[in-house]
Amino acid sequence: MAGNVLIIAEHWNGKLEGVTFQMLTKGRELADAMGVSLEALVVGGNVGGMAEQLATAGADAVFVVDDAALANAAGGLQAEAAVVALRGIAPRLTLVGYTLVGMELGPAIAVRLDVTAMTNCVSVDYVDGAVTVARPVYDGALHARIVLDADKPALVALQKGATPTAELASKNASVQKLAIDVSSLPKRGEIVQFIEEPVSDIDITKADIIVSAGRGLGEASKLPMIDECAKALGGLMGCSRPLVDQGWLPRERQVGASGKTVTPRVYIACGISGASQHLAGMSESRMIVAINKDANAPIFQVAHYGIVGDLFEIVPELTAQARKG
Repeated sequence: MAGNVLIIAEHWNGKLEGVTFQMLTKGRELADAMGVSLEALVVGGNVGGMAEQLATAGADAVFVVDDAALANAAGGLQAEAAVVALRGIAPRLTLVGYTLVGMELGPAIAVRLDVTAMTNCVSVDYVDGAVTVARPVYDGALHARIVLDADKPALVALQKGATPTAELASKNASVQKLAIDVSSLPKRGEIVQFIEEPVSDIDITKADIIVSAGRGLGEASKLPMIDECAKALGGLMGCSRPLVDQGWLPRERQVGASGKTVTPRVYIACGISGASQHLAGMSESRMIVAINKDANAPIFQVAHYGIVGDLFEIVPELTAQARKG
């Protein structure tokens, strides 16, 4: 079927988010494989500068919906604006990041356009003339590979960090501003306030080494063991989402799709099974070491080094060796 590949740009506070460049990298790969163009759509208020940035970041064409009413608009209104734009552009495949923004916009856009929607995907490829995606099932224990209908447009939400970012050759893309009457679009809600997270002295996104604890730790009283190991290695302690949900650690320590995305030199996962939402936050680490007693844990599929064993024996030994220097 006709139609190009299009990515929906994500931005915040006047800057393009990193996931946008990941989508551009994957979009370029798919567009080249399919023999079509790569397009980008940016929706918001005062986004002209970002559109110009996208025009030199690897896209063949950039479409812009720029209206002051969209500057602090709720997701519903942004989705409505994107839908009007996409009806005119008619892409074959639309890519969005599986982020908090993408989780809200993606399904709303797909329903209104009546296109196939696949969310929480860990990969998307073009194989034998069809778009093929992989997404986690059974709480991340397995990945299902799904071939999409070649005769129907699709929207795919790809996990943040699922694809690396590459510097693409500039195409000097055309930038086209779309004339959309935003005031006439349905508006079901509005944002009344932005509440920033409290500033903390702990920033795991800047750590060179992270030792993370997972549900396999068993109880909160064991956390000092992980913290001691992290400090001995000159790093910081992180954790998976269940530990935050149980109140063991503050959210500033959480690694994952709903927490922090980290890219340390070394990431040591202790008792972490490797659910997809956690992998989305640490898969771009330069070296991943997994410690888990379950040899079939999904974390071993992304780890560069895996240790199958009791973390309560391995971690203290690692701490002791680190202290020896």
